[in-house]
Amino acid sequence: MSREQEVQRQAAVTEAAMASIRRKEQSQLAGGYALMAGTMSFGEASKGRGVFPAIVHGAKLLCIAFAFLVPNYLVWSLLL
Repeated sequence: MSREQEVQRQAAVTEAAMASIRRKEQSQLAGGYALMAGTMSFGEASKGRGVFPAIVHGAKLLCIAFAFLVPNYLVWSLLL
């Protein structure tokens, strides 16, 4: 194998590796954009009237109740 052929082979390998890196970065960016699009659409869908906003509101109330009741229950069950 001559030196020129080796240089060409190494250039091809390097280009393939860089293309792989670019594809991976593109995939990560696309995942981030998809996550943001889902979050934004969820926020818009949870406003207004209908079944979905009611479910979201109920879930919020459930989380708030959980945050208030669990510490009280733990104190009551462990200390009293």
